[in-house]
Order: sequence, then structure tokens, then C-alpha cells
Amino acid sequence: MNHHPNYIATMRALAGRIRDVPKFSVWQFDMLCDWCAYFWNKGTISFVIEDGAAKGVCMIKLFSRLEQFLEPFVHEPGGQFAMIESLAGDGPETFALLLKDLTGRWGYPPIVIWDRGLRTESGAPRIFTWQDFEKLARRFTHGLFP
Repeated sequence: MNHHPNYIATMRALAGRIRDVPKFSVWQFDMLCDWCAYFWNKGTISFVIEDGAAKGVCMIKLFSRLEQFLEPFVHEPGGQFAMIESLAGDGPETFALLLKDLTGRWGYPPIVIWDRGLRTESGAPRIFTWQDFEKLARRFTHGLFP
């Protein structure tokens, strides 16, 4: 797929940080570009780049029915669910900036799904109410979010 030169330059800066997430760790650059273009075009990616280096990146997908978390390219902003596809950063301040940016754009979903490799004993990704996710986020952002 052909991408705009500015997008490619941004993705070159972000690729290493995106690969910090285990499921993306072995993806080739062109695969990352094609995959992330969807989030870029929907406005469901947030990132922080300083002095040419990626400090953090977060990608989410929004949907209305729980089973849609399995769909790679679902986008229903008015739905009840948000899934964190990728969250990688260099520290609490960066995580807080990413989450504030995305909640500023899309609001606070009632249910947050985060598949960060810590699954339930039945193999499902972790599911949080907004209130529980907010408590978790407050811990890993050292109180900087919300």
C-alpha cells in the first residue's frame, strides 16, 4: 500500500515503540504501516514524538458489541466498548498524555478491554469497567490520569 511521505516519516519514528508491544514485535515495517494506517485514518491513534524519538503510542478500537473485539477493523464510536490495541511508552507522563488525548477525542467508554498478554484463565483479554480502568490508569500514570 502506498502511504503519504509524512505518514511514513512518522511511522519510522514510531515503529520501534510500537514493536515494544509483544504482538507487534516481529512485524515488518510495511506491515506496521498498513495496520496503523487504519487507526491513523480513524483518529484512534495517539503518539508522542520528541526530538525525533517516539516516547509513546496508543491505538484503540471502538465498538458496540463485545464479540467485535475479534474484528481487526471495527469502528463504532458510539458503542459501549473501547479496546486498547497497543499502549507503549517511556513512563507515566507519556501514558497520561496518550490516554488524555484519546479520551478527549472519544470520551470515556463504559467498558475497556486491554489485551496486554495478561489473559484470564479462560484465555480472554482483561475487561474493565471505566471506573476500574481509571483506577488502574491512575496507578500506572502515578496519578496524572485522569
